[in-house]
Amino acid sequence: MITSMTGFASTTAVIAVDTTKTNVSLSLKSLNSRFFEASCKLPYLLSSMETSFIKLFKTRLLRGHIYFTIHLQESQILKGNVEPSLPLVQGYLAAIEKIKKQFPTIQGSLSVDNLLRIPDMFSMPEQSINESVEKQLLEITHNLINSLLEAQQKEGAVLAADLTERIRRLSLEIEEIHKESTALIEQQKIKVQTAVQEIAQMANEDQIAEMRKNALYAVLDKMDIHEEIVRFKSHLKNFNDQLQSPAHEKGKQLDFILQELAREINTIAAKCSDASIGKRAINTKVELEKAREQVQNIV
Repeated sequence: MITSMTGFASTTAVIAVDTTKTNVSLSLKSLNSRFFEASCKLPYLLSSMETSFIKLFKTRLLRGHIYFTIHLQESQILKGNVEPSLPLVQGYLAAIEKIKKQFPTIQGSLSVDNLLRIPDMFSMPEQSINESVEKQLLEITHNLINSLLEAQQKEGAVLAADLTERIRRLSLEIEEIHKESTALIEQQKIKVQTAVQEIAQMANEDQIAEMRKNALYAVLDKMDIHEEIVRFKSHLKNFNDQLQSPAHEKGKQLDFILQELAREINTIAAKCSDASIGKRAINTKVELEKAREQVQNIV
């Protein structure tokens, strides 16, 4: 099972705050990232729940950059009753008395209408989120994560199909490289054997002849890419096994295997300068790069 790191889910629900109900909208988006990251955009009154949300995302989503947003249709519902600022009124009254004493000619009294015009005359204190509201929001978020995981798994199925095709093409390329390298080695063996026979006729230069013979066999040995091909096939099988494994988190393992495959094909290209094999090595590198682009999106 392959799970993509990219996905989106949103929902609208109704929560009960004491005896009142209000609509709440939640959205959850995930993008690929090397590690787990979470960004929460919450109403100020719900900011105390940010740690709980991040802990929940970390437990269930494992990897990726998570963007979580909550919007309350009526945010005032989580605030307390309107309260007058009595110390402020007392301060104004005391100031007015001082003015009257200083300037006796000023007449008049402070009315309710005057009080309503005073800035910050009333306040609406914030109340703490009760356990019931937290429980409702966490339950809604759980369901939202389920929806996101469904979206990620659908995207993962597309990634798995593409990577399976990459494996098929890589297998074909390495098989052709194997065939061509085997034929090339046989051709080179004939050339080396011919050269060795010519060197062996130099009876008066035994030491130099032996050195030349060893050098020719060293060149032949350097061109042998059988070990690299065997390792490449082994890594390819490991990649396919990881792709089919039931493990939920496998993106990093697949990426490391692709790095090993790239090292082997680079060695093959460096050791064997044949044009045909070089062309197939390039094709292989292109397929590996395409596979790596896809693997970057896997959890």
